[in-house]
Amino acid sequence: MILSDQQIEFIEKNLKLYGVNSKDLREDLLDHICTYIEANDSSDFDFLYQEALQKFGGYASFQNLQLETNYQKFAKEIITINKVKFSFGFLVILFLVTGLVFQMMQWPYANAWLLCAILVSVLIILPIHFYAKYKKSIHKFS
Repeated sequence: MILSDQQIEFIEKNLKLYGVNSKDLREDLLDHICTYIEANDSSDFDFLYQEALQKFGGYASFQNLQLETNYQKFAKEIITINKVKFSFGFLVILFLVTGLVFQMMQWPYANAWLLCAILVSVLIILPIHFYAKYKKSIHKFS
């Protein structure tokens, strides 16, 4: 069976209606459903569409796929945030050690190095940390 544009739009609207909001996931599911329908010789679109839905687990499994996709995107974002925090934390330690060495050797600019460490901690690491906590708290409720 060859699908018409209206039938493809119908399938895509149904996927969106039943909670598949991610465009990439929706396109993948649409492709799988259309391929399944076109592989059959029957000309009854409604029957083949229902059969395809049952084969792929129905709308409930599509919603679970959407939730899993959202969770994976969230996990990648948190990993990226943690890498940025780690990098700036390393920079803070570098500034602190440099500042302390300058302080012990009584070289100039020791206080500037220590001040840089404090500024990076307060202006970069803390906001990133609180942003990550905020994102985690929002993700718990959604």
